[in-house]
Amino acid sequence: MLLYKISVLLLGLQNVAGVHRFEQFSKTAFNVFIDGICVIEHSRKSPFILVGNSEYSFKSREGNFQIKDLLLEKVSLTDYTKVDGNSSSHKTEIILKRGSELQTRLEITDSDDGLTRITFHEVPDGVNRLWFRLKSTGSDEHVYGGGEQFSYLDLNGKNFPLWLQEQGVGRNKSTYTTFLADRNNWSGGDYHRTYWVQPTFISSRKYFAHFTSTTNGQMDFRSDDFHEIEVWRGPGSNTFPGKLVLGAAPSFREISTKLSGLLGLQPRLPDWLYNGVILGVQGGTQSMLGYLKQAQGEGIPVSGLWIQDWAGRITTPFGRRLFWNWQWDPKQYPKLDKEIIRLKKEENVRLFAYVNANLNHDGHLFHEAKSLDHLIKNETGQIYLLDYGSFYCGIVDLTKPEAFTWYKNLIKRNLLDFGFDGWMADFGEYLPIDAVFHNGVSGEELHNEWPVLWAKVNREAVEEAGRLGDIVFWMRAGFSGSQRYNVMAWAGDQLVDFSTADGLASVIPATLSLGLSGFGLQHFDIGGYTSLYGIIRKEEVLLRYAELAAFTPMMRTHEGNRPDENWQYYSSVYSMKMLRRSTEIYILMKNYTQSVLEELYTLGYPPQRPLFFHYENDPLSYDDSMKYQYLLGKDVLVAPVYLPSSQTGDKWSLYLPPDDWVYLWDGTNHAEGGKYVTVDAPIGKIPVFYRRDSEFAEFFRNVAARTLPLPDPPSPKLEHDEYSLGTSGLTVSILFLIFLLPFLFLLPKI
Repeated sequence: MLLYKISVLLLGLQNVAGVHRFEQFSKTAFNVFIDGICVIEHSRKSPFILVGNSEYSFKSREGNFQIKDLLLEKVSLTDYTKVDGNSSSHKTEIILKRGSELQTRLEITDSDDGLTRITFHEVPDGVNRLWFRLKSTGSDEHVYGGGEQFSYLDLNGKNFPLWLQEQGVGRNKSTYTTFLADRNNWSGGDYHRTYWVQPTFISSRKYFAHFTSTTNGQMDFRSDDFHEIEVWRGPGSNTFPGKLVLGAAPSFREISTKLSGLLGLQPRLPDWLYNGVILGVQGGTQSMLGYLKQAQGEGIPVSGLWIQDWAGRITTPFGRRLFWNWQWDPKQYPKLDKEIIRLKKEENVRLFAYVNANLNHDGHLFHEAKSLDHLIKNETGQIYLLDYGSFYCGIVDLTKPEAFTWYKNLIKRNLLDFGFDGWMADFGEYLPIDAVFHNGVSGEELHNEWPVLWAKVNREAVEEAGRLGDIVFWMRAGFSGSQRYNVMAWAGDQLVDFSTADGLASVIPATLSLGLSGFGLQHFDIGGYTSLYGIIRKEEVLLRYAELAAFTPMMRTHEGNRPDENWQYYSSVYSMKMLRRSTEIYILMKNYTQSVLEELYTLGYPPQRPLFFHYENDPLSYDDSMKYQYLLGKDVLVAPVYLPSSQTGDKWSLYLPPDDWVYLWDGTNHAEGGKYVTVDAPIGKIPVFYRRDSEFAEFFRNVAARTLPLPDPPSPKLEHDEYSLGTSGLTVSILFLIFLLPFLFLLPKI
């Protein structure tokens, strides 16, 4: 909050108190303005509040939920009374009602943090639904946020459920992949499915709305007259429907600062992150060291090795899975306790692990947690065992203080004290709604909030070890409040292809929408993760992911769920040379990237920004087609190639907003902007431009000058085990020929 107040002064907003204005037109009509912007327009035709009832049910399987909802009644509270005796210049009290039985009392209050809060003090008995309606100006208005949205950046015209779950495989109901996935555990997903859902949106009218409810609901932006936000009432809830928080400012930058002041700022990333790429490898100590030697032999700068199978492995129909017993497995990784120290000291290479809040029922940690009564229960009082895909786990009850501390100490002991410098803190979306928790809150109310608790236990472990700012853990699941605890997000389990709904392209709007929702540190699996239904990763998609990662806060590879079937960075010499090139660009960009991140740490500006963030008066910058390109800070424009070369011919068209731009790779000037351009974009030459008037212009010219030339065309794929000892592809070929040569002379003549 201190940083927020400082940032407010830097922005020249010494008087930060948000001011609402209540205007009464008749006994049934009023408007509410926030800093001069009309956000509530109440009338009989379009009421601010509606209440009702619904019958609903949940089904879940492996993080995928089917929710059936039958609306029984929906009644608008059309009549109102302003309680003048309890109102003032910064507070308005209103009673909204319909007849003598349906009534709610609310307070509209301005706060010193520059925000306006609407608090509900009375909700009619027997109501399990409440709808808010905020003013819409129709198709001219643009709406952003909603957490992490993979398919759309502009939410206007669409409906977005507020329920956390697996994002799905395919995420496009018109594709065969999604159809096949839907036949398997309803796992195909849809445009709105996401790991990080959040009841927050930003309007192009320069205000934001945030709802503090944690239950299911939806944000519906399909009407031209209003935005309707639906809030569900959880069983036994005493917080329904939560508060509505509103903030307005003259620019998107100032709105981001206000929203970050509400939700929290992210901590600084460690400087060592820019030593190179974090390689996702596995298979044991010798394999890990072999992959490192191989990468170093090809000149790839490596900052760390992420060994997700450090606790052991199992095999399931989905592919290789990990043994969820969060303790070093010396059989899988012999002498890891020595190597983790040596690698950091002698080679400046750090190791990273993997954890989640679930414990495999075959592991000793499960039995320890069971004996301590630290696992969530089912309705019969037994341990709730959840199917995570052909194996069963108990879930640590993070609502129980003793269980929270037990797991926090496990992280400190088994990861931090062991020597890991970070980890993937996975999952958070599977929490069953019929579980019984120590704090007595229902699963419906806890489900969305669960990843916040999961982030908090990780964050407290790092802080208590005195390592904040030096440790990087990354999470895919999130909700309102994750901003205060999470250190880094990642985009989850994309397909290993070029599909726009679930492939490479989808990580771009996901990053932009999450940044506009108040969380700015995001990265992705280089190459994607999910390989199913005949979708196999090819070299091109891996390298396109890698070149994009160079212009993000963090680079990390992943072998995927089926490593042996998919192209890896080590599958050819060419792939390794290209990864080296992308990683060195990432390192060369360090000083600029860190200057951009400083704006996140202090002002709340997301580092990766939609075009309209800095070009608010340019109508084309708001077009939804711009969701696949972004600004890195204010001075760099990145337009990733997200289609195969068979479709692009290694050419790429993009939009340059009004400014003077320079193409990074050849120095070509594009004066004035405000137009589409087409550039050469072979693999390794991601379209990147910088502002000619940037104070970093000379820096960018040096980046281009020092970037390695593109290597020779691709070489044939090598078998993975040919690199198991870290030998380069060229050396392998030479040794093989030397071995084979004497036998060639013994072959019979044909």
